[in-house]
Amino acid sequence: MKKIAILLLITSSSIIVKAQDIAQIISGSLADANKYATGYLQPFGEGEIYNLSRGWFTSARTHKFLGFDFSISLQGAVVPPDQQTFTFNNSDYTTFKLNGGATSAQLPTFVGPGTSTQLINVSTTVSGKTVTTSFNAPTGIGDQFKKNVSFMPIAVPLPVAQFGIGLLKHTDLKVRYFPKTNFSDVSIGVFGVAIQHEFAKLTKKIPLLHLSALAGYSTIDASYNFSNKINSSSSSVQSSNAIAGYNISSFTVQGIASVKLLFLEIYTSVGYSSGNSNINVNGDYTITYNTGLPAPNNVVTATQKNPVALSYSASGITNTWGARLNLLLFKVFADYTFAKYDGIGVGISLGIR
Repeated sequence: MKKIAILLLITSSSIIVKAQDIAQIISGSLADANKYATGYLQPFGEGEIYNLSRGWFTSARTHKFLGFDFSISLQGAVVPPDQQTFTFNNSDYTTFKLNGGATSAQLPTFVGPGTSTQLINVSTTVSGKTVTTSFNAPTGIGDQFKKNVSFMPIAVPLPVAQFGIGLLKHTDLKVRYFPKTNFSDVSIGVFGVAIQHEFAKLTKKIPLLHLSALAGYSTIDASYNFSNKINSSSSSVQSSNAIAGYNISSFTVQGIASVKLLFLEIYTSVGYSSGNSNINVNGDYTITYNTGLPAPNNVVTATQKNPVALSYSASGITNTWGARLNLLLFKVFADYTFAKYDGIGVGISLGIR
């Protein structure tokens, strides 16, 4: 549990820090800023889509009427090695260029290496004049992850809590819900619903085997006000209303099979998942540029409004294998999902069948 807490702490705190770093890239054209941010945040934007579609089931069995369970799990979308960096080519940008004369470089994504010495030079036009500035390429959380959570591969995590209840015959309703709530500078809300139906007649004469189908939809909406973090004397970008936010939704359909052996239950599924994520950096940002002229005309400022708007989509076939230990009302489970972003899931549940 300590390792899991460290994992969540690393990710949540890094999202806050990286929001500040991403704000620095808006000193170029908005097209360049969005292109850079798209490559940098791709593992987060796509990985969370897969996370949100997982954790719905740990058995093909459904509850009896008004039987219920409450579960908490941690889903981790494993980031492929080729998604831990992205290729920066000078030719792809109009206002960004690598410092030092290089024309191409591999730069960290959100989950990439935690160290980078790469400086990005910015040259743009303000009021008809060519002006310049620079920023350090944002680093990733990969090194922190490897150091503190060495028992698992680099992954984007998501905690999931849900409630399930038996309503119709052989049919469960599952719900994920957390009202949009503010926690200091962070606001988050969650909603999800799924239906699972067991085909009891098909397996009536097959001991131990259970088959069911599930369809589920869930969404998460979060925002972070980092105005009090971005403004420093060393930053060329300032804002009084800086807000980073994301909205992620995911839909999944799964065919599930499970076998119950005394206290142990083995489950597997084959299905399809798809979803979308939108990440935005909103607010008014004042950027300070160098003009190359003598003081007091050596700097000039410009303002950008709502500079970053990113959109990702992901879909594909998934295959899950897992095991659940049934200890009376208490269950412990773990599973692994094969997909574009493989998934690791662990959790506990409490319920009455």
